[in-house]
Amino acid sequence: MAKRLVIFLVVTFSLTWGLQIPAGIALGTFEHGISSSVTMYALVSISMFFPLVGALVSSAACKKEDPFDLGFRPNIKGNIRYYVLAWLLPPALALLCAAVYFLAFSQEFDPSMSVYLSTLAEQSGAELGELGMSPAALFALTLVSALTYGSAINMFVSFGEEAGWRGVLYPALAQTMSQRSAAVVSGAIWGVWHAPVIAMGHNYGTDYAGFPVLGIFAMVLACTAYGVFMAYLRQRSGSVWPCSLAHGSFNAAANIGVVFSISGLTVLGPNPLALVAGIPLFVLGIVCWTRLES
Repeated sequence: MAKRLVIFLVVTFSLTWGLQIPAGIALGTFEHGISSSVTMYALVSISMFFPLVGALVSSAACKKEDPFDLGFRPNIKGNIRYYVLAWLLPPALALLCAAVYFLAFSQEFDPSMSVYLSTLAEQSGAELGELGMSPAALFALTLVSALTYGSAINMFVSFGEEAGWRGVLYPALAQTMSQRSAAVVSGAIWGVWHAPVIAMGHNYGTDYAGFPVLGIFAMVLACTAYGVFMAYLRQRSGSVWPCSLAHGSFNAAANIGVVFSISGLTVLGPNPLALVAGIPLFVLGIVCWTRLES
């Protein structure tokens, strides 16, 4: 099991950081932010499949001496409730996290979405009035897309990560320690894996005290909490697909609150991965942690 874990982590981190760090230096995204380079976004998207590569390589290397179930079978029968939970909980969580943030920082709440719509108009090259969409309609469209095609598309992309984090890392660790410890450790490692893109301003921007260390800490904390929820889904269903759906649904809905924010993404919120907005996320992690075996 130790060999499997080492191979998985070395392959996954080497491929990811070996691509993102040199590319970030070459493209200037550590200096100017990830939003300055479409190419960097494409490379980060490719990186999402490196945990899958790590899972397959480690499985092939240890197949004879240590047969291992990667959880690639959907196991839908008897597990529908976990798929429904994985689909519907993330959007509800994103809304709750945004509400917590705006209650704490009411001056940040922009019900007219004026800042967001202005940015959207600037990016599209259109006049604000030409967008032809009211704030209510835009919010409804964002929510509906998160619950439908956004979740579906992101689920298959997220499989590239979940095949590794919940396909190999969590269950392998759970054979060497308790489920609770394995969920926390695997979630924290998942968070650390994001360090280069956080240092490029992903999720939190760059304009905050303690950049990028505080952002990396926030990401590790959030991934640990949400990773416990994903470990719970993996443990109960025996499959990585509910985890992939929960990951995809979360990604599709995570920025729902941003459309109402004056400052946009910050290390405090309104993204659920942030320190203040993430309070409900941390509570979810604690609740799921208690439902795993000690």
